[in-house]
Amino acid sequence: MRFVVCALVLMGLLAGGTASQAQDTRQYGFTIGVNRVTLQSPASDLGSYFAAVGGGVVRQPLYGPVSAQAELLISQKGTRVDREEGGAIDYGAGYLKLPLLLHLEAPSVQSVVVHGEAGGFGAVKLFERQTPGGDVNAQIPGGRSFYRRLDAGVVAGVGAALPIGGQRLNLTVRRVWGLRDAARDVTDLSLPFSEAPLPAEGKTRAWSLMLRLGL
Repeated sequence: MRFVVCALVLMGLLAGGTASQAQDTRQYGFTIGVNRVTLQSPASDLGSYFAAVGGGVVRQPLYGPVSAQAELLISQKGTRVDREEGGAIDYGAGYLKLPLLLHLEAPSVQSVVVHGEAGGFGAVKLFERQTPGGDVNAQIPGGRSFYRRLDAGVVAGVGAALPIGGQRLNLTVRRVWGLRDAARDVTDLSLPFSEAPLPAEGKTRAWSLMLRLGL
């Protein structure tokens, strides 16, 4: 619910700016999608985690088919720790994320425009949660943080846009590499089960499927 409220606020702010900027070549749009995130550590990779992502997009043409693209997203990440006897705990976090990308469009083919994009991002953590699942009924200590407050990384993707009802519908697949250690040292925490501890360090890797409207 918190994700939906934040995304709607972002969309409203960007929509309000569209009218005042209508005279220039800048483009505005909205995006929503899903992340498949894995936490990779030197010792092992933990389970993948599906989470939502969405927000607003602004694109400014630079030269020919090349544009600069900025996004303001509410992006969730996480990982799952399984117990040998069954059950698991999902460790999730939501970030306010600012990707800055270069966007390159290929010549259109029958109104379909293929594109590539690449760049970097910075992010700040908004909230965090730990959710027992399966037959695990654990009381996780409150106020304990697994994910760091700040995050950063690089992103690259490819996609295609096609016109539908006077609008452009854009579908993009991205690969995201977290460059900063996303995990905190949690060896001193009272974990629900000792045979599946969290790693002392780890970086996130994600596949993202993004649906974009308006550009």
